[in-house]
Amino acid sequence: MKIPSLSLRQTLMVGVAAGILLPALFFAGFQVTSKLRTERALRVEAPLKQYADVLSRGMAVAVWNLDRGVAIELVEAVMRNPDVVNVSVTDEFGETFVQRGEATDDSARFLSEKRDITYNGARVGSLSVVMSSQRIEREARSELLRFAGALALQVALAFAFIWPLFNSRIVLPILRLREGASRLARGELNESMASEKKDEMGQLSNALDTMRLDLGALLTEREQKTEALQRELEERARTEEALRVSQTKFAAIFDASPIAMSVSLVEGDVRTIDVNSAWSRVFGMERGVAMGTNGLRMGIWVDPAERSRCLEIVSRTGEISNFKAWMRRGAHGAEIYCDISGRMVALGGERVLIMAFDDITEKYRYEENILQLNATLEHRVQERTRELTDAMGQLRAAQSELVRTEKMSALGSLVAGIAHELNTPIGNSLTVASTLQDHAASFADGMSKGLTRSRLDEFVTNTQQGAGILMRGLQHAAELVSSFKQVAVDQTSLNRRTFDLQSTVTEILLTLGPSIRKSAHAVVSDIPADIVMDSFPGPLGQVLTNLINNALLHAFEGTPHGTVSIRAVVEGTDRIQLQVTDDGCGIAQAHLARVFDPFFTTKLGQGGSGLGLNIVYNLVTKTLGGTIHVASSPGEGATFSMSLPLKAPVITPDTV
Repeated sequence: MKIPSLSLRQTLMVGVAAGILLPALFFAGFQVTSKLRTERALRVEAPLKQYADVLSRGMAVAVWNLDRGVAIELVEAVMRNPDVVNVSVTDEFGETFVQRGEATDDSARFLSEKRDITYNGARVGSLSVVMSSQRIEREARSELLRFAGALALQVALAFAFIWPLFNSRIVLPILRLREGASRLARGELNESMASEKKDEMGQLSNALDTMRLDLGALLTEREQKTEALQRELEERARTEEALRVSQTKFAAIFDASPIAMSVSLVEGDVRTIDVNSAWSRVFGMERGVAMGTNGLRMGIWVDPAERSRCLEIVSRTGEISNFKAWMRRGAHGAEIYCDISGRMVALGGERVLIMAFDDITEKYRYEENILQLNATLEHRVQERTRELTDAMGQLRAAQSELVRTEKMSALGSLVAGIAHELNTPIGNSLTVASTLQDHAASFADGMSKGLTRSRLDEFVTNTQQGAGILMRGLQHAAELVSSFKQVAVDQTSLNRRTFDLQSTVTEILLTLGPSIRKSAHAVVSDIPADIVMDSFPGPLGQVLTNLINNALLHAFEGTPHGTVSIRAVVEGTDRIQLQVTDDGCGIAQAHLARVFDPFFTTKLGQGGSGLGLNIVYNLVTKTLGGTIHVASSPGEGATFSMSLPLKAPVITPDTV
């Protein structure tokens, strides 16, 4: 625990209070405690033993004779003493014979005495007397409180007398001295601190005033010397700063140079005194390893004779340039081909050799390779061109074959759908036409036997009904042919036109009807009736066809009846959100990122080519100018979401 710091005034107050209170409290406590022990012995302990002795003798006859009245009188006589708390008399069997007073605990304020009750030498019972020292303790506390009050009054009177004297003779002079010392600390030396008093405080004030005068003289002298020293330091600082800047620039330029450089001292032998970072990178040695040695001892020269020749040129001419030599990266590292240049300079009476090592190994080997390649370059170019031409031809052939196969597959599906859909109305029309032919032949036979009005009415009625059935069937077939023709034109061309999305999707589903019904699954369209697009219905139809066929092929494996839903929602003013959703088995997470890759399929050899979704992606992103993404979880189906502009962008042949 940290003891708080006290001022002199607080310290004196605490000291006076402690000097008065502590001895008084000690002696008062000792006196009260001694008196309490004496009173307790005289007023409690002695009577307690006396009561126990008297009652043990007086109770013998009463207990023997079972005379409770006498026993009660004896006990009540003792209970008249207010310090007696409890008197209990039991017989020889431990049963309570007489008891008066309150129950007590075993605390220190209760004293008890127990005696055996004997009659003619035989024990006939026992006696217990309990007395309390509480009344004596209360009296002692009251006396102690009175003493404490008197002591507090004494302390207050002592403070009332001591404080004014202490304040005028000690506190106020010390405060004036503190204020004067603060002025000295701030450098304010004009105000005097001398005192007329002759006591210790006055002597201290006069000493501080003398120190003030001496300090003023010293400060004046110091300021003069400081000004001279400041001018000298400023001049030296400028010189040192210029030197430091120059050294910093040189060191920065030297270390940041991309060319490996070394600085060596020439004193009979050559000794390296510094290298830059590029040198360490080129030769694979730390700066500390190179310091104090030379290239010969470090083993970085492949041919020591080349080093000797280089140094001989520098010694003779003072410089060297374009000196080519093989060197080594470290003592046992790879060999490098260096372009060496350097110059001898004089610094402080010493000769210093600055060398630069430019690693031109790659350049040297590149030039060598160029010389070797020039001889065979034309042959290699022709060979590579022929290989690339063959590979390009094979790729184009494969691409054309895949596109043709996909188109033929779509055409086959379209033809099969047309044949299936036209079969019903044309078959019905053929049946009606043959029936009408039979009726006409029968009517002609009847005319030779005689024509009745009822027979004529029946023939006319049958002819009208047959003609109606025949017209409806042929009209249905014509509508189907028109729809198939539009879908076929759209899917085999990139004609741009304005079309109603709901009608176009309905026509596409109509062409896919046979394959959908054969799969036992359902395709549901939920397209609003007011969405008009200026786009390419052919690529859009191929996209929906591929997505529906992909769902029928992959989504419902092990599912007897599944549903593919097509929905469209307008986004803003210029885009739609077109979704194709199935409730099938979903797509594995490992396959989601690859579903649009070419040739990726999980049904290779089972009807899947791996190109359907890749064609979808290319048509949506390039031809239709939109985006597409897929979301799926295993067992929860898959959703292909396309964001398409209502007005498709203008495309070029390269885009297609």
